[in-house]
Amino acid sequence: MKKAFRIIVIALLLTGCGISSAQAQRRAVRYLANYENEPYHFGFLLGFNSMMYTLKTVEDYQNVPHDPNQWPGGPINPDNTQAIYIYNLETQKVPGFTVGIIGSKRLGKYFDLRLIPSLSFGERRLDYSIAIDTKNTPEFIDTTMLASKAIFSTFVEFPLQIKYRSKRLNNIGAYLLGGVNPKLDLASQKSNKFIMEDGSSIINNLVTKRFDCALEVGAGFDIYNQWFKMGIEVKMSYGLLDVVKNEAFIYTAPIDKLRNKMFQISMTFE
Repeated sequence: MKKAFRIIVIALLLTGCGISSAQAQRRAVRYLANYENEPYHFGFLLGFNSMMYTLKTVEDYQNVPHDPNQWPGGPINPDNTQAIYIYNLETQKVPGFTVGIIGSKRLGKYFDLRLIPSLSFGERRLDYSIAIDTKNTPEFIDTTMLASKAIFSTFVEFPLQIKYRSKRLNNIGAYLLGGVNPKLDLASQKSNKFIMEDGSSIINNLVTKRFDCALEVGAGFDIYNQWFKMGIEVKMSYGLLDVVKNEAFIYTAPIDKLRNKMFQISMTFE
């Protein structure tokens, strides 16, 4: 993902430079000539995101046996199972989308302060590879299965960013951005309880904490026309906090730390 992010940033910068060079070779009308001198700007953002996790696992978690009764549902028969083992754990990303409102304050000739209250919708998936040790063959593991847990998120975000703009060439300008993003996950507290045959219940999903704070870096370019400025940008967001809650033991046992991460490509209109 980091490599793809670098490639996209380089492509954006090269595209912006190419367009600017082509425009510089001919006389062009300069739209919104005093735009950068105005103290405030407002607009909106539409984006596509790809949410994921940065996962740090517990050392040697593959050799830790678990009670088969702790795994709700599925093909596992506790009466015929001695123990189960999680021998592999992977995170999978799923596309989502983001909408936001832009408020921008001019700080200097090339610097802006941006606040973008946003809603981000997305999903992550954890794939557990399970090994089943049956009572009939206690000396070796003879059955495997794959189980997936989906984690849905609805983030209320408040990204506060510093935007550094290049010198404008006709109607094209490139920029870099960086900042912090406090966020609140409205969907994280939902616990799905599974009722066992003996009447007891266990949590049947991975529960994460609501609050997180992320560092963000990105790049893009602005295109000016007669009526408004349109921007295209890419951004990476790296969560700073461990968000896993140790409520569903079978799902969290292999996890040491779990942090949010998100890639986003957006269009802005100001």
